[in-house]
Amino acid sequence: MNGWTFEGQPGALGDTTVTLVEGGSFCVCARGGDIVQGGAQGVYHADTRLLSRWELRVDDAPVEALRVLPGEPYHATFVGRAGPRPGRAESSLLVIRDRYVGGGIREDLTLRNLSDEPAGCVVDIHVSSDVADLFEVKAGRVRYVPDVEMTPDRSGLLIFSASRSRGARVVGEPAPFAVPGMLGFRIVVPARGEWTVSLQVNPILEGEESPAWFSTHHPVEHAEPARRRADWARLSPSLSTRDRTLSQVLHRSREDLGALRLFEPDRPDEPPSIAAGAPWFMTLFGRDSLLTSWMALPLDQSLALGTVRRLARLQGRIDDPLTEEEPGKILHELRFGVQAGASPRGGLAYYGSVDSTPLFVMLLGELRRWGVHGEAVEELMPNVDDALDWITRSADPFLSYRRRTDHGLLNQGWKDSFDGVNFADGTLARPPIALAEVQGYV
Repeated sequence: MNGWTFEGQPGALGDTTVTLVEGGSFCVCARGGDIVQGGAQGVYHADTRLLSRWELRVDDAPVEALRVLPGEPYHATFVGRAGPRPGRAESSLLVIRDRYVGGGIREDLTLRNLSDEPAGCVVDIHVSSDVADLFEVKAGRVRYVPDVEMTPDRSGLLIFSASRSRGARVVGEPAPFAVPGMLGFRIVVPARGEWTVSLQVNPILEGEESPAWFSTHHPVEHAEPARRRADWARLSPSLSTRDRTLSQVLHRSREDLGALRLFEPDRPDEPPSIAAGAPWFMTLFGRDSLLTSWMALPLDQSLALGTVRRLARLQGRIDDPLTEEEPGKILHELRFGVQAGASPRGGLAYYGSVDSTPLFVMLLGELRRWGVHGEAVEELMPNVDDALDWITRSADPFLSYRRRTDHGLLNQGWKDSFDGVNFADGTLARPPIALAEVQGYV
């Protein structure tokens, strides 16, 4: 299946799910914290679903969901209760799941005994993974591979698909009893006391395991995402108003923008770029990232700088009909999933966009007018020249688009769904198509 040519919309997640995001990682789960098979729920990293099932059972029974306590964009606390203890009419066992998403997940699971008698329990977590590509899940067309293996070891479970060279390692402290598909604990929760286990899911990409960003070996506030968020809250401008609704909108907007930032691990000193949106588009785009960072200039000019720098590094250099790459062209979308595979560019770049290239030039011009990062803008002038050369070669006389193979997007402007451009009578426009706004950009 080709993700670019999916003629539909992502499956609706519904208002009964919770989404947590951090960089290129996200988690979609039920309001009780469980990840239930059969839909789009899961733990995702690098456009790959690492976990398709993560269901908690206490004494072989599901936990009743009570409340979700939202925290940071990457963190939520799920509060529930286990069933009544033997001989009791009401539950006396509170279940608390603190989940942190980033490069996998960390989950601190606590059972709190509210009674005067110790509680003996069997705690199980049912685990499954299809190592599916994000495009497959989004389209509802998961191509299941038969070689996803679960191997128990002393610390938990190793999940790996040799054909996709991806998987995850699930570890627990204290170590669980592990069998394929399940982690188990036989515990006693003291009277008026509690029992806690810390679980961590580490991604395995191209056969190499990397630790989840919120390590169980360090306090949560020491993790890199937590430090970055604290810096964002401390350094970002804040606006005050007596209008409570407007104040909430401004606060929410700043929080959301901070959550969409993308950092490159191999360039720790580089300013971040901006993702297109959560959860399905937590990656670098051309048009979306350029426009978002442009509109955020009054708040933080470094977002625009990080975006244009990263797009410049990925600027087209060769002619490739399959990805629609051309010399000087700015990409449409960058992906890291199973379909992308290993790449010297760190992912699969698709270039089917008619407006990313002029918008790239315009944002650099806007940065120069702001008078910030002057030297950095000058360093990117060769990329501007290459982008203008692509526009000059491609405009005849208008800058139009037509996909180069049947693997590409039919429409390559901001309305890029397959039926997004039509005449007044509903008839679909046929390429080549020259959009009015693109001529304005040029």
